[in-house]
Amino acid sequence: MKRLLFVVMATILSMTLFSCEKEKDSTTTPIEENKDYYYVKYQISGKVYFYIDGVSYNTEKGTRTESFAAAGSFETICGPVSKNFVARIRLTKYRGAPTDNATKISVSKNNGPFAVKASGQYSASYVIDF
Repeated sequence: MKRLLFVVMATILSMTLFSCEKEKDSTTTPIEENKDYYYVKYQISGKVYFYIDGVSYNTEKGTRTESFAAAGSFETICGPVSKNFVARIRLTKYRGAPTDNATKISVSKNNGPFAVKASGQYSASYVIDF
């Protein structure tokens, strides 16, 4: 009889312990999906007799315009930005003739290496789509 009572108690206890679900905590936020993020590198360089006096480019905060006093080159990185971001750079003031690929746009995905995605003589643009 004691043995039967022990088996019944052990069975009830086992069912109670293994049938319980962990209660969800409503104060915790769900884990956000892994979303890709990108950084954009804008570059301008040209021949020795080419000077940059102004440039306009898109950032995560909108369009930015900068003026210089005869800079020989320009480089900046902005981000993080999301997919479908329109990366655009344009020479606004310059002296001399820029080379064919004076403006370049490179993109880095999730802290990977930068890869050139667009280039042009006076401007370049690229919509992030990878």
